[in-house]
Amino acid sequence: MNIALFYFSATGITEIISNHIATILEGEGNSVKLTNMITPDSRQTQIDFLEFDACIFGFPVFGGRPPTVAEDWMRTIDGRNLKCSMFFTYGARDLEWAHQVAYYLLTQANFQVVLSAEFIGKHSFNVAKGWSLAEDRPNQLDFEVATEFALQSIIRFQKDSKFNIDLSEFSYKPVKTIETKGPYSKFYPSRVTDDCSMCYLCEKECPVKAFDAISGETNRKLCITCMHCVTICPDKVIHVGDVSQLLEKFMDHFGLTEDIVEQKRSKIIF
Repeated sequence: MNIALFYFSATGITEIISNHIATILEGEGNSVKLTNMITPDSRQTQIDFLEFDACIFGFPVFGGRPPTVAEDWMRTIDGRNLKCSMFFTYGARDLEWAHQVAYYLLTQANFQVVLSAEFIGKHSFNVAKGWSLAEDRPNQLDFEVATEFALQSIIRFQKDSKFNIDLSEFSYKPVKTIETKGPYSKFYPSRVTDDCSMCYLCEKECPVKAFDAISGETNRKLCITCMHCVTICPDKVIHVGDVSQLLEKFMDHFGLTEDIVEQKRSKIIF
């Protein structure tokens, strides 16, 4: 089969899982086209999904659902009744409505969703000083689940199978990016030194065109704090503030401990 794998990866975790899934698919004799939808230009390309036999979508979870720009993109595509599976990566907090949001949007976009999965990966805020959640994930067990997800996707792409996610208590409402105030505003990235080669990569690859390479600041009305600019900066001069005290409050608010995070498992939703 000719399979398209579209994913959104800001800090590399969703990309790691996507690459693993692609390797398994190719090992089974399939061809895979991998596309990271991180840049605005990549999401503006018109895609003819009839070029493929099936499709896989992978998204990180931001605040309990896919990134706003990923949701916006899903509302613009037409799957032409193509079968697809989907997966999510998250930093061990919770997925809340992520499965429901993507399932709703993809079915509205004329895809037949046949399978879903979720994978633990180190939290995107781990690039910040004093923040550490699921630092050693994905691990071998997570990759084993990803292998099974790839194999199950092949089976369901080739055979008729029933799959649905309960939307009886779900009502889709688009969300808009709102500027964060108070302590959590520390997560807005900025350049902290003049030792910058001005490669403009931060500005070119920002998924919402929020980062200004000249000023070294982000537009807080647009920024989704995905940490892509921090992750890809070759000079390592883009940072966020020290958030040590915020992590403690965050974990307490969501009832998390190191043991609870360690015990969380990746899984397939059949």
